[in-house]
Amino acid sequence: MRSRCETKAGSVTSRAMNPVLAEILRTKRSLTADGKTSVDIHSAISEEEGQMLGRLIAARKPKISLEVGLAFGISALFICEAMQQATLNPRHIVIDPAQHAEQHWKGIGLSNLTRAGFGEFVEFIEKPSQIALAELVSAGRKIDFAFIDGEHLFDHALVDFFFVDKLLNIGGTVVLDDTVWPSIRRLARFIATNRAYRVIDHVGSDIPGKSRHLSYSTPETIELDRKLGLEGTSIAFEKMGNDSRRYDYYEPF
Repeated sequence: MRSRCETKAGSVTSRAMNPVLAEILRTKRSLTADGKTSVDIHSAISEEEGQMLGRLIAARKPKISLEVGLAFGISALFICEAMQQATLNPRHIVIDPAQHAEQHWKGIGLSNLTRAGFGEFVEFIEKPSQIALAELVSAGRKIDFAFIDGEHLFDHALVDFFFVDKLLNIGGTVVLDDTVWPSIRRLARFIATNRAYRVIDHVGSDIPGKSRHLSYSTPETIELDRKLGLEGTSIAFEKMGNDSRRYDYYEPF
């Protein structure tokens, strides 16, 4: 299904930002899990992207959200803050197989969520996303909002979306991060052309000469992206219906 862009304006909330998140954004550093020192933030969404997550949640009021990829917990802090303000008894499911790995995040993301006061409604799953998501589907779980920011290989990201779609209620929202990466832009193009989703928001823009996506694109794919409303560093989709394609359906993307 082809989609059109429907950008939503507005701020997340008039309340003050959570102090843990505010300090991380101000200093670009985070306390370690033991709280004894701090480290530079080298992998995180931008404040602009976080504000988009917040305004989507404020407008749509999901009860259960899910996130693939935790890292330092910046996106989770934005999501949990908005969920706490938007709905009663929120639930946020976080999947990250490397959260406690010494060569990766060393538990910092979970520690930030606890320090910010969100630990009670966070459900953490420390498994590869293809296993964790499949188990959630098998258990009959449902969600209203998803943020996909895990492995950026096309096949991994596609599998993440495949299972998220099975979990996501009709009318729910899925956000892809790093949509200037060629692999993730191609996934966005697949969603917009082959599945019952429409673009409802995005942040950032494709800048010729600076966009990793454009360096791999052809004039035809750039024009198709323009028609579908696909641009920027993060793109949000609304699920319009369950998968009703014929077994042999295929729309080039």
